Amino acid sequence: MNATFVTTLSTQELQELIESSVRNAVHLQPPRPDNEDDTLLDTKEAAVLIKYEVTSLYGLVKRKKIPFCKVEGKLLFSRKKLLAWISSGQQAVAQ
Repeated sequence: MNATFVTTLSTQELQELIESSVRNAVHLQPPRPDNEDDTLLDTKEAAVLIKYEVTSLYGLVKRKKIPFCKVEGKLLFSRKKLLAWISSGQQAVAQ
């Protein structure tokens, strides 16, 4: 049953309707499956994810205390491995 309604909305009411619709759409997105491809993070993104300062992150890398890889001189971090490292409370990483 398709029905057409015509109504008058103020600019404020229209804005609230749009914002509410967007909020609902964002919350209805399906969760990411665990088997989805892993995301590689740069140093700044990794630091934000684990709530460390970038300089502290470099220190962990230097001491090989955190999972990382180096590609052509650039440090990269697997999002999944970082989250696993945090959840396990892991202190050392074999490289």
